[in-house]
Amino acid sequence: LTVNSLADSVFSGEISGNGSLIKKGQGDMTLDGINSYQGITRIDQGNLRINSDQSLGGGNKNNSDLIMNGGGLKIFGSFASDRDVYFNADGDISVDKDMSSSWNKIHTGDYKFTKSGEGELIVRNGGDASEISLMNGALTLINLNMNSEKQDALLNVNNGVLNIIGGDVSAKNDLIYITGDSTINLDNVSIKSSGNGMRLSDNVQSTLSLRNQYTDMPILVEGKNSILNINAGDNTTLASNMHKSDESTINLNLMNNSSNWVISQRTDVDNVRNSGNIIFSPLNKSEFNNLNIKGDYSGGNGTITLNTVLNKGGDKDQQLSDKVLIKGNVSGETVLKVVPQGNGDNTASAPGNIFSSRDGISLVQVGGDAADNAFKLDREYISTGTKSPYQYRLFTYRGDQVDQQSNFLGDKPVNVDFRLQTAYLDSSGNVVPGVDPDYNNSNNENGNGTGNDNGTGNGNGTGNGTGNGTGNGTGNGTGNGTGNGTGNGTGNGTGNGTGNGNTGERKSRPLIVRQASSYLSLPAALSNYSNFVLDNIDRRLGDIYSKNNNKQIKDFDFYYRFITSSDSYKSNLDLDNYGYDFKQKNNAMSIGTNWTAFDYGNNKVFLGANYTFGDSRTNVTNSSQESSYMVVNANTFSLTGTLINVNDYYIDGVLSYGLYNGHIYNNREKISRVKADSFDLSIEFGKRFDLVNSLEIEPQVQLISRNLYINKVVDDNDLSVDINNQHPIIGRAGFKLSYLVPGTESWKPYFRADVINDFSNSKNVKIEGVSFKTGKNGGKFNTVIGASGMLSPDLSLYGELSSYQRINGFGFDGQDFNIGIRYSF
Repeated sequence: LTVNSLADSVFSGEISGNGSLIKKGQGDMTLDGINSYQGITRIDQGNLRINSDQSLGGGNKNNSDLIMNGGGLKIFGSFASDRDVYFNADGDISVDKDMSSSWNKIHTGDYKFTKSGEGELIVRNGGDASEISLMNGALTLINLNMNSEKQDALLNVNNGVLNIIGGDVSAKNDLIYITGDSTINLDNVSIKSSGNGMRLSDNVQSTLSLRNQYTDMPILVEGKNSILNINAGDNTTLASNMHKSDESTINLNLMNNSSNWVISQRTDVDNVRNSGNIIFSPLNKSEFNNLNIKGDYSGGNGTITLNTVLNKGGDKDQQLSDKVLIKGNVSGETVLKVVPQGNGDNTASAPGNIFSSRDGISLVQVGGDAADNAFKLDREYISTGTKSPYQYRLFTYRGDQVDQQSNFLGDKPVNVDFRLQTAYLDSSGNVVPGVDPDYNNSNNENGNGTGNDNGTGNGNGTGNGTGNGTGNGTGNGTGNGTGNGTGNGTGNGTGNGTGNGNTGERKSRPLIVRQASSYLSLPAALSNYSNFVLDNIDRRLGDIYSKNNNKQIKDFDFYYRFITSSDSYKSNLDLDNYGYDFKQKNNAMSIGTNWTAFDYGNNKVFLGANYTFGDSRTNVTNSSQESSYMVVNANTFSLTGTLINVNDYYIDGVLSYGLYNGHIYNNREKISRVKADSFDLSIEFGKRFDLVNSLEIEPQVQLISRNLYINKVVDDNDLSVDINNQHPIIGRAGFKLSYLVPGTESWKPYFRADVINDFSNSKNVKIEGVSFKTGKNGGKFNTVIGASGMLSPDLSLYGELSSYQRINGFGFDGQDFNIGIRYSF
């Protein structure tokens, strides 16, 4: 059926048959009924108006398509159709207000498809197109393949809502050109554009919403008084370069933590709300980029990732970093993730390391207002990748504190500056960016002096006195007094003196990475564990020999001990000199045997072996800003020998090898591996003397030589650590007083007292070539109570509790407990 009419017409009846419907003529033709014809529908001229899919006949899917051959289709009803739409010429499909019509596919070829009307048109299953114009209403394109080699834009949006879901979109020139107020929604679309991905003309307000989308299409807002609002939603990465005229506005909203904005060049926008992630792309030829925000920034707990060279900074051309420059106000909070490069440096470059707001590297500058916590690092400090043991932290300057010579905002003064600077620790434990420039190293204090002198004849006597003044330090003053005397009398004078009390230097030094406190504590901690094990191996002697019970002396026995200690170390170095105190908890189980015994002249000789396995946990305690901890597992293998003379003296020897493996932790994160070994040689000499009432006293001396080797390591912050080998000499002298319980042959409670001293000096630890000193182990006074006895002729039990105190104000305090059994064969 061919209908050719210049006038408008309405068909309310049924059109049937096997033929097709062809619309010709300029008049509008309305199909208002249900039709059953089996062919295609073709519109050559004029408009065909329909309100249902059944208006276009009842043909099967393969023979019922709609052909747009130069005319237009007007839809005044809501329906879904399984038909495809083919364009053999430019054509228009209009949907009336409040109506929604969906179709299977469209195929435009090289022709232009125009959607008009205030209703919604949906293409459900793709197709292909080369040029689409949206005049108003809503157009939804699902899985459509759009490819244009034309010079014009692929998608022209005058007004309305354009939804593109899935599919591939490629344009030789501009992808989307917007000439009127509109909304563009992109969801999982593959986009390629040789021109601008989106371009706005004058006086346009448009919103671009992205979901499940990666897009690197350039965005150009060139028109005057135009506004583009960008909403980046779920699983979205916006990698578009954005350009705007001074008269236009770009506002960006990163909606959640799966919303990403990648910046690869200088970018200018007006307002930003960041609940997602702003990422400056990795450095390209050491070029850094700025994000310039003309208006306000709102941080919704989002992140900003910047590339920064950690150097001395200071001068503007030395502050090598991506930057966020905000001329308006800042609200909310944002986490800064710094990707560091460089070898680090001390940013407090003034003499005496006096800190300044000009030091370091500016990351964020704000012309309006911002809270101190508006921007914070994603970690406590920056060090990874710097090849430096020092901490960079974020410091905030505001108002008059800001150094305007470091202004990157241009024509507006900086009100708040967030800067990376080397962190210092002052004597009060506060984190500062250097030495306080307002601190005065001295204060004045008055002292009183009394002077005494002798007067001669009728003359006057003059007395000189000395007064002492105390501030926070000590000052000296001199007072002069005059007294009257007669003859050889005595004249007394009183004077006042004023002295300056020098408080001493208030020290401030750079903070080092947390794990460094464990590196500097490791030699003392490992040596203390080795002493802990060796001391308890030596204690076995009391179980081998008892003068009052020769049944104990057998050729072969086996023993087991459990030992534990809780120690507290205080360094001889103060915190200003990187002296770290720590607490140490040691636990171990010791298994040993004396496998043979033989006579050697007037001596009995025992030979044995021991294996001890345990662990040590050490927590640095005196610097909250540098605290760390380490956990070390240890295995100790020992050969033992004891010579007991009939005259009650003995010589005890131990040769041990210790193997240590563990980790150092930084804020509960494993940061470095510990691997070390030690060789110990211990010689102990003692003699027993009988006292009254079953008492015995046993003077003892012991000498230990140790070689402790700690492997070099490169930790997870890429820091190289070299700890000098340790070779301490340890001496012990003391006595043991024991008492044989009456009525028993073996039960002996005892008391022991020792003085123990480690004669070694401080050693060097190098972290990336920077040398630090370790603390000394020092000396301690040890008191012990214990008891041993036999439960049967072959089975004995023993245990002791010791307590020790540091002697010279540094070294170890603590307690030690052990209990064990021995079986003799």
